[in-house]
Amino acid sequence: MILRIENVSFSYPSTPVLKGITLHVSRGEVVAVVGKNGAGKSTLLKCINHIIKPSGGVIYVNELDIKKATCLERARKTGYLSQKSEHVFPMTVFEVVLMGRYPYSPFRFTRHDEKIVAGILAQMDIGGLANRAFDRLSGGEQQQVLIARALAQEANVLLFDEPTNNLDLRHQLEIMQLIRRVAKEEGKTSLIAIHDLNLAASFADRVIIIHHHKIFSAGTPAEVLIEESLSHVFGVAVKIYNHNGIPHIVLVAPVS
Repeated sequence: MILRIENVSFSYPSTPVLKGITLHVSRGEVVAVVGKNGAGKSTLLKCINHIIKPSGGVIYVNELDIKKATCLERARKTGYLSQKSEHVFPMTVFEVVLMGRYPYSPFRFTRHDEKIVAGILAQMDIGGLANRAFDRLSGGEQQQVLIARALAQEANVLLFDEPTNNLDLRHQLEIMQLIRRVAKEEGKTSLIAIHDLNLAASFADRVIIIHHHKIFSAGTPAEVLIEESLSHVFGVAVKIYNHNGIPHIVLVAPVS
């Protein structure tokens, strides 16, 4: 297991968010974390990345207890894409992505770092943006650049909080295909907090539903994304259609 989450809990003052979360994730696995707004999906990713400290439990990445790791050690092991837009000082796209190399070159970036960044930009087909000012890009373009920065960290565990935010349908598909490809070809493990259940069903090996602060259900998309569970968790009636073995969710109506 490359990622082990053991009995992790987190609370804000008088407000529990996560209770006793236990999850083991293998190398190269893509896991989608779903649930209602406020269920704790983003909080879980922040706990893994030690942006916030769990009130209980322990998290291991490559058998390293994250709370005992230095900032640079954590940055080499986990790449993180925040859900919220980031304000970056006026920089070019290339410079923003190059920031992902900081854990390896904290004092001066090298030609090797620049080569890695150029390769990632080419892989994502955004090399043409390299010399553009980041703050002049559209929201969707900025999202792609920030994903490229996370990939530039070359971490074995990638944490994506709504990676398809602000993206049109084509770019949503391309980003999810990229996450799937780096999992298969490079053995990268990805945890994705996502609202789009159909994208989760199409690209995740496993789906985790968080409900009432705990893991409500976990398994393959076909095992987890079932009508009864989604109706209970989200308060809506849905129909599930099978397409080449992949569940496809159609919203019917709110549950009365």
